[in-house]
Amino acid sequence: MTARVPPLVVFLLPFLMLAAGFGWPSASDATLWMQAGAKHRRAFSPPLWFPDTAHDELWVLDTLDGRASHRWGPKVNAHAAIVADLDRAEILWARDPDTPRGVASVTKLVSSLALTARDDLDLSRRVCISFEQWPSRPGARSKFETDDCHEGWEYLGAALVASDNRGAFAFPAIAGTEYFSFVHDMNLVAQDLGMRVATFTDPAGIEDDNRASARDILKAVTAVALHPSLSPVASAPYWRIDPSRGPRTLHTTNRIVRSHTHRYDTLAAKTGYTDTARYCFATVVQSRQTGRTYGVVVLAAPSVRSRWRDVMNMLEWAEQRT
Repeated sequence: MTARVPPLVVFLLPFLMLAAGFGWPSASDATLWMQAGAKHRRAFSPPLWFPDTAHDELWVLDTLDGRASHRWGPKVNAHAAIVADLDRAEILWARDPDTPRGVASVTKLVSSLALTARDDLDLSRRVCISFEQWPSRPGARSKFETDDCHEGWEYLGAALVASDNRGAFAFPAIAGTEYFSFVHDMNLVAQDLGMRVATFTDPAGIEDDNRASARDILKAVTAVALHPSLSPVASAPYWRIDPSRGPRTLHTTNRIVRSHTHRYDTLAAKTGYTDTARYCFATVVQSRQTGRTYGVVVLAAPSVRSRWRDVMNMLEWAEQRT
């Protein structure tokens, strides 16, 4: 099947995406983007809280509401999935991309954006863990002990890299705000990013009421990949924390980052799992072979093995068509 003309993006996006590592678009793509700049400026306004150095690059999120250019896609077992070529701002293929589903710890992408959206944020400030930061759901484990004190960076890295739930529950204290006020900020961030059906009830994603569509999560992970402070954290293979019982190294839950055999450089990623949400994953990667940048989301995969197989099938399929 012949791919349709890719969705149109704003005038400046080709140049800004080059600076961000998203590659250089073709001349025909650039011409189409320039023609549609005014239209997308009217349709979407990037939030002021996003860093100035990457502010205009968020125009790409508006184009992710487009229809998929391919009707038939790769073999995928997840109930919902979406893959996009972010260099061309084109949805390549999707399965049930707009139904809200449980997203588990993928929620931490949004809570990290809500944390870094604050003007007065100081991630070097030390915050001490209390029982207020202890997740109430059984199985929500953490490497942080009550009464330990850590820099904000330690909590942020533990949450995004190792999916530490208590690290994410520390975000309101790091932000210097009340818990429910922070959750409210998360939902405002989701609205600002154009996440149309997303709702969040806790910063770690342990509750079933943290819900979003695959398309919503694609927007969130793309925003994290473009964020100069969050992208290095959300793509790290490990993170070090310094609890009272001695330094610890927390390793990523992202199998693509852990494996040196894969041919992709990760710009942002987050895993997620609960009994109801099943196995979830969102990532933005750049192919070492083609240099193109792809966004991939799978929600409700039936097993951990099928989650990674789905992701790799989608990436390999996308590379063959771009």
